[in-house]
This record gives sequence, C-alpha cells and structure tokens, in this order.
Amino acid sequence: MINDFFNWCVLVLEIMAEYTGMSYELINILIFVILQPLLILIFFYLWRKELHKNREITDFYDFHKK
Repeated sequence: MINDFFNWCVLVLEIMAEYTGMSYELINILIFVILQPLLILIFFYLWRKELHKNREITDFYDFHKK
C-alpha cells in the first residue's frame, strides 16, 4: 500500500514535469525544499498572530471585569 502511494506520487510528479517542462528533480525541490518549509513558516506565523490576538482579547476582558 505504501509502495502504491509512493509510486502514485512519483507519477504525479512526472506528469507535472511533463506538463510544465521542468525536470522531476526540480519539481521535487520546489515542493519539498521551498514550498513545504515556506508553508510551515507561514502557518506558524499565522498561529502566533492568532494567539497574540486572543491573548489581547482575553486581557482586555479580564481587565474590565475587575
């Protein structure tokens, strides 16, 4: 099952390479070396931003309850 999934992923990358004119290796690098870490950093930033916003809202309501 894992091998089938891996082979399907390789096939998708090969089709993307054929469609875009880029090599399989370049598409692999773009996805797993550039795009994935970039998305992780973006989502981490957004998560931290939401935590900060929620903390400000909580602090505001806690301050006015007293």
